[in-house]
Amino acid sequence: MTEADVSGFVMEVVSSRNSRYTLQRDVPVIRLKSDAELREIYEFGKKLGQGSFGVVYEATHTETQTYWAIKKACRPVAGSSKVKMLEQEINILKQVNHAHIIHLKEVYETPRTVYLVTELCTGGDLKQLLRRKKFFGEDETRHIICALADAIVYLHKRDIVHRDLKLENILLKKDPDEGDSGRINIKVADFGLSVQTGGVGIENIMTEACGTLIYMAPEMMSDRGYTQWCDAWSIGVIMYMLLCGEPPFVSKTKSHLLQEIMNKEVTFTQPIWATVSDAAKNLLTCLLKVDPAYRVSPKQLLETPWITGDTDVPAIPSNVLIMMQDYRKEEERAQTLENLSLSSSSEDNMDLTVVTRTDSIKKDCRSCSKISVDRGSGFYSQFTCNKQTTCSRESTFQLDECKNISENWELSQPPTTTKPHPSVKHRDTQTSVKQCRPQCRKELNPGQKPASHSQRPSTSAKSRTGPRKTPVPM
Repeated sequence: MTEADVSGFVMEVVSSRNSRYTLQRDVPVIRLKSDAELREIYEFGKKLGQGSFGVVYEATHTETQTYWAIKKACRPVAGSSKVKMLEQEINILKQVNHAHIIHLKEVYETPRTVYLVTELCTGGDLKQLLRRKKFFGEDETRHIICALADAIVYLHKRDIVHRDLKLENILLKKDPDEGDSGRINIKVADFGLSVQTGGVGIENIMTEACGTLIYMAPEMMSDRGYTQWCDAWSIGVIMYMLLCGEPPFVSKTKSHLLQEIMNKEVTFTQPIWATVSDAAKNLLTCLLKVDPAYRVSPKQLLETPWITGDTDVPAIPSNVLIMMQDYRKEEERAQTLENLSLSSSSEDNMDLTVVTRTDSIKKDCRSCSKISVDRGSGFYSQFTCNKQTTCSRESTFQLDECKNISENWELSQPPTTTKPHPSVKHRDTQTSVKQCRPQCRKELNPGQKPASHSQRPSTSAKSRTGPRKTPVPM
């Protein structure tokens, strides 16, 4: 077996439905008679960890003296669910080739065991590193989340859903404490629960609840079906744990955890959150949306200011549904303001044309020359201004209506005994508004502006209800 056989590439069609092409590697699958034959090819070392249904060992290729990791999985019973899971993991790893996804070199099969030879990651997993560090700073978290989101975007473009993203399944290529740069190089691993769907159609909705409880999206626990956005929720949980060292939601049972997630939003109550930027908190809030339709996708995550460092764009990532909702609210708000403006204008006009006339038209018509500007400048000027502005606009119907209002007002008032000014002759009670206007206009001094509506003096209860003296005829 040559190195070219191991790392050769061919082009294959992954999905004929959407005509999507991807670069699928030609990973050799070698059949052996026994496990002893494999130990002649590789020298097994220490145990590195354990996956969904297999144990991972460090191994050294005897010829090249290169270091690899070998995942040993007992061959499942024919027809069991584990057979399908193992086949899915192998098929998915054969299709992917990404800097932050574990690289599958070759597969060996024996009558009892299946061996997956992958690249070696000597730094352990992210959970072990978090246990040592307690929490990560924003710069380290940003670097990890950016790499993780980039890997998930790569998978989602190929209709691959991981479904089991967690700290234990994110491996470290090297221990950052031992490297010169100190940068964390992650590798997404353990695709035992992963699935490749046929696209985003309703027929490809998944219903099987799987994964680790504290990382599971609420739609996975509700048994109502879910899509690839479940991976976005898991990214949010991982980011939250990296920044504070604890998961956002904790419960021992699936039903209780779902209830806790549905009843409250993500909170930032630990003291450590005081040192975390608002941009990071806003992003977590968008990643941990209960409704997947409003949840930020991994692709959108890579475009957020917290990742790119661009402070000229909004801190909260854009979402089509949220944008539509905000646009509708803005339209409703503008319509409400317009209605309020029209209503206010209508009330002002009504106040000027009805209330003012019913309260003062007849008084002004009977004694326009008697009322001084100093005594009733606000009220009188408002009435005069209204008459001036409506003189050329009012119709005959409006004048008649005003006349009727004046007549009704006169009939409802008791007789007065106020003595009129000698210069003013007694006027008939049927005097129209139109006849009064010329005299009322003359009472304003030249250059004097009519008073505003807000300057109208209030009439005391005594002046409104007190008896009026009957005028003495001349």
